Amino acid sequence: MSFYTKLNSKLNLKELKDLPHGYQIIGKILLIKLKPKLLKHKKIIGKAILEMFPYIHTVCLIKDISSVKRKPKIEIIAGCKNTQTLHKEHGCQFLLDVSKIMWSQGNKEERMRLVKLIKNKENVVDMFAGIGYFTIFIAKYSKSEKIYAIDINPVALEYLRKNIWLNGVENKIEILQGDCRKFVRPLENTADRVLMGYLFETEKFLPCALKIAKNNAFIHLHRTVKQEEIEKVKKKIIKIGKKNNCKIKILNVHKVKSYAPKIWHVVFDLKLSK
Repeated sequence: MSFYTKLNSKLNLKELKDLPHGYQIIGKILLIKLKPKLLKHKKIIGKAILEMFPYIHTVCLIKDISSVKRKPKIEIIAGCKNTQTLHKEHGCQFLLDVSKIMWSQGNKEERMRLVKLIKNKENVVDMFAGIGYFTIFIAKYSKSEKIYAIDINPVALEYLRKNIWLNGVENKIEILQGDCRKFVRPLENTADRVLMGYLFETEKFLPCALKIAKNNAFIHLHRTVKQEEIEKVKKKIIKIGKKNNCKIKILNVHKVKSYAPKIWHVVFDLKLSK
C-alpha cells in the first residue's frame, strides 16, 4: 500500500486528493511538503504519519530552502522537538540537524557512481562539501589520496568534522572554510578531480574549478536544467573553457533526478586539457 493510500485511510479530510504522495526520511525524522490548502490540517496529518511509522520520532514540514548556504526552513508538526538525527547510507554515518542543513536523498546513487569513477591516488577537491555528502563516501570507499572539502557554511563544516570522525576518515580529508573562489590560488593545479555540487548556474564557478584542476583532470558539474536547455549549457561550458585557455570535453550528461516539473538535476562529466 502506498504512502498516499495509507495516509488517506487514516484521515477524514475533504482535501484528500491533495495529500502528499511522497516523503523523505533522514535518520529518525520524516519530512513532507504540503499544499497550501492542507496547512490548516498539518498537525492532524503529522500525527497520522507518526502512527504509520513507529520508528520515526519527528515529522517536519518543509517550507523552503534559502540562501547560498542552503539552509532549510522547516516546522515540526508532530513528535519530538529535536531536529538533530543520525542518518545512515551505504555504510556511512551522517550527523545533521534538518533545521539547519539540507540532505538530498535523491543523490544516493550519484554518490556511489562517483566513487566508482575515482582512480587510485587521485587528489579530489569538493568545492561545495556541506556535511560531507560526497566527501565522506569518497574518503571511505575510493582509493583517493586526499580530499579538500570546501564550504562557506560554518554549521555544515562543524557537522562535517563530526562525520569525518564518525566514519574514521580523518587522515584523508582537509577542511577549508569559506567561499570556494578564495582557495583558487592555494589549490591551483592540485586536483585530479573537482566536484561542483552546487545546483544553480554552477558554471559561474567553473573558471575557478579550471584553475584548481590539473591537466587532464575531471570535473563533475551539477546543475538544474530543463531538458531543452541542456545543449545550451554544454555550449556555455565549452565557451568558458576556451576563455580560460582550456579545452573541455563533455564525456557524459547524467540525470540524477527530477528536481521540479520539467526541470532535471543533472551532472555534466567533463575532462579538460590545459
